[in-house]
Amino acid sequence: MLLHAPRSRYNLSKDESMALKSLKNTRTITVKPCDKGGGIAILDTNLYMDNMENMLQCPVFYKSIPGHPEIKLKRSIKTTNLEALEAGVICKKEFDFLTPVHTRIPIIYGLPKIHKDASNPPMRPIVSTIGSAIEPLSKYVDTFLKPMVALLPSYIRDTGHFISKIEGPQYRPDGEYLVTMDLESLYTNIPQQEAIDVVALYLNRRGDDPALSFILKCLETVLFNNYFDFNGKMYHQIKGVSMGAACAPSVANLYVGAFEDKFIYNEMAPFYENVQAWSRFIDDVFFIWKGNEDQLLEFYSWLNLCDSNLRFTIKYHHFG
Repeated sequence: MLLHAPRSRYNLSKDESMALKSLKNTRTITVKPCDKGGGIAILDTNLYMDNMENMLQCPVFYKSIPGHPEIKLKRSIKTTNLEALEAGVICKKEFDFLTPVHTRIPIIYGLPKIHKDASNPPMRPIVSTIGSAIEPLSKYVDTFLKPMVALLPSYIRDTGHFISKIEGPQYRPDGEYLVTMDLESLYTNIPQQEAIDVVALYLNRRGDDPALSFILKCLETVLFNNYFDFNGKMYHQIKGVSMGAACAPSVANLYVGAFEDKFIYNEMAPFYENVQAWSRFIDDVFFIWKGNEDQLLEFYSWLNLCDSNLRFTIKYHHFG
């Protein structure tokens, strides 16, 4: 530890500091990070609030509730954890971690998608579960799911890993396409019970595990009890997994991984021979298409019929 560490220099003038403070206290604007690109968006607060409330009015995904069932939820979590402790599935230290006493109600906020509409951007919903009753359960579940995600054949860890996966095969410039696809609103569209069933399928591959039932109960609690506050009103997410939950990326990855097992890597799939080097980073897909453009568009249309919860958008470029 440095007792006489050099004091960092403040790189803002007094006027600039006062301007930032003034902006912070201005109620008519809302400042949020952009959904993509690392930029900052300054939004009209009324526009931001209207876009968020309009999104939360969709009855397929959200439901307004009269209050937060926090006391009931914490009591249920404690009961489940006690049963697991008494059965020897978890230890006392794990019980204490998974059974928080002092919690906060999650809140939702939106990241503006200015790449889609700069003047009136749609919002990517993020639920902050930090300090909530379900946060420890979500982190616990994710310790079991992350290793399985890394085993998915489409898994991409980072840019270097991606390059190493695609630089090996030799492709013919006259007959193939570079293709990227995006899964629209992946987290929001994942059906909760089907996601739990998929996770159970992957966990069962680990063999007989006494913790399996408890892990799935924890996941059910996380997915079925996604309550949050927005502007003083309480909502319950009834479809999808919330971005912000620790296990959400793993759940999304495994759900799409099961889809890929059936429709991409399955030798009986109709376009199995055409798809080369299929790789995915959560909701971003890259692959090489071996065939002509009409066949590629046929594959794209077919893919969007395979699961009503998954919607792909496509961009492609011919090698030639």
